[in-house]
Amino acid sequence: MRLKVCLGVVSFLATLLVAGAEGASPPADPRAVNLDSDPHLVGRWKLGETSGKTAADSSGRKHDGTLEGGLSFDAGSVAGRSGRALKFNGNEASVRITGFKGIAGTKPRTVTAWIKTASASGEIVSWGLNDHGRMWIFGHIRSGLGVTPGGGYLYMKPGLDDDAWHHVAVVVRDAALPNVHDDVKLYRDGESAEIDDIGLLDLWPIETGQALDVRIGRQWKGLLRDLRIYDRALSDEEIKALFSGTKEPDARP
Repeated sequence: MRLKVCLGVVSFLATLLVAGAEGASPPADPRAVNLDSDPHLVGRWKLGETSGKTAADSSGRKHDGTLEGGLSFDAGSVAGRSGRALKFNGNEASVRITGFKGIAGTKPRTVTAWIKTASASGEIVSWGLNDHGRMWIFGHIRSGLGVTPGGGYLYMKPGLDDDAWHHVAVVVRDAALPNVHDDVKLYRDGESAEIDDIGLLDLWPIETGQALDVRIGRQWKGLLRDLRIYDRALSDEEIKALFSGTKEPDARP
């Protein structure tokens, strides 16, 4: 009899615990971080200045950029999706981050930006060493937008040259020897992008060099704003948070 009573009590308490768990709010994700103050944010250029030739780095890393090739905020600052944006004219004018070589070697990384263009050419950002597998170029490849390390490529379906604002991102996950086929993911407006093509015939691993300074907007014709570089792979939820304008990703499972 005593054993039956004890088992009944245990069963009753277990039922209460399950019911309580089902009705309770899910716990906050301890991994959720403020993406504006993430310690892995190594560069952020809002490109929202209205005068001068200095693009301030909002990451706290002091990687301020210099506008070159006749580019200036006095002539190129225009209304953005929110705030201001910088207009590039499609030639060699760019923003150079002198002394900052970007993310090197095989390290994971994330690059995001807001873009608006009617042209399917030009770079959003680039750095590295001009050799196979040693470059890092995020921009237009053929008719789509994607990435190449200077050997192999990955780009999304066309349609970003519609003269409308889009949020784009590229993520390289942590891998011993990453490549664009297995370890790189592209995003369009907060969602995984539909891939158009992957260049496999000349595929090289991503081993980014450190010879060239980071350059923003080389041969880009259109607007850029809020370009970010993280030295880690952001999650799907974090990319979506940047697109939606929230500082932290949705913590729900």
